Amino acid sequence: MKQLITNACHFAVCFFLLTISAYSQEDRTIDTLLQTRNTDTLGGRVKTYYSPGHQSIATELQQLVTRAITYYEKKYAVHFDIQLIVLDSSQWFKEIIPFGFVFYDGTHWLVLNSGMNYSDFKSVYGFNGISVQLDSSFSKNKIQAEDIIYTRLKFLCLHELGHYFMYKLSNAQAPDVWTNEFIATYFANEYVAQFEPNIKNGFDIFCRTIVSAYPAEYKTLAEFDSLYFKMKLGNFAWYHSRFYFLADSLYRCSGNGYFNIFQSNFPKKEKLLYNQEMIDKLIEANCTGVFSKWSNLPAN
Repeated sequence: MKQLITNACHFAVCFFLLTISAYSQEDRTIDTLLQTRNTDTLGGRVKTYYSPGHQSIATELQQLVTRAITYYEKKYAVHFDIQLIVLDSSQWFKEIIPFGFVFYDGTHWLVLNSGMNYSDFKSVYGFNGISVQLDSSFSKNKIQAEDIIYTRLKFLCLHELGHYFMYKLSNAQAPDVWTNEFIATYFANEYVAQFEPNIKNGFDIFCRTIVSAYPAEYKTLAEFDSLYFKMKLGNFAWYHSRFYFLADSLYRCSGNGYFNIFQSNFPKKEKLLYNQEMIDKLIEANCTGVFSKWSNLPAN
């Protein structure tokens, strides 16, 4: 495992592999853990393993990823070699990571949950304390809590696909942890903004509600970089909601060309060092004022 960490990972992927190492007495990979689960499978372009009884959501996620892959393969002339695992709470890989923390494992797996009811959703992510605000927001926006739960899951599915794309197929390397999460969100948002308006709308409502209502303990980019897996899932969701608004602003400014700019500004080269001021300017690219406006907004 130590050799794998040394040779294969950076930033978010490295954090994940280090977490596996910390949680386990032995070398546990997703491939070996999957063999201990009783799953059903879906064939097709993106092979999908799922907990029995959850074929419907597994099929939806598989189809979504397949459509996104088709778009990005054509755009960048690359080939995605990825598979999905969709697990309920009883089969989740709790040996390595808490239920609800969907992830890309650094190889060829996207690991997603199968969704949950509203009560479990609030409990898992630490949202019970803002239940009134959630209910009010969903009612005001005429959307059901279940729709929010599943549109968020679908957006995060594409976010994790973005991590795979960055790590395996792109010519870019994020300079730190928050930019790694931000660019994966940009990847997801570029696709849903064009082709999945229902996902876009539901995730936007969720993010606006969380940013305004969740009492985040940590709010700075420096804290996100240093505390990543140590913070509560709700605080993690708060940061990701903030990253979504930055990604959306840059998409509206630069459109489908932003990722090419990101690759040019943050190439995969050894020994490239960036201070925070440089990162801020390079993230903003040709969209003058977008980053400063975003970073200077009140946290909530």
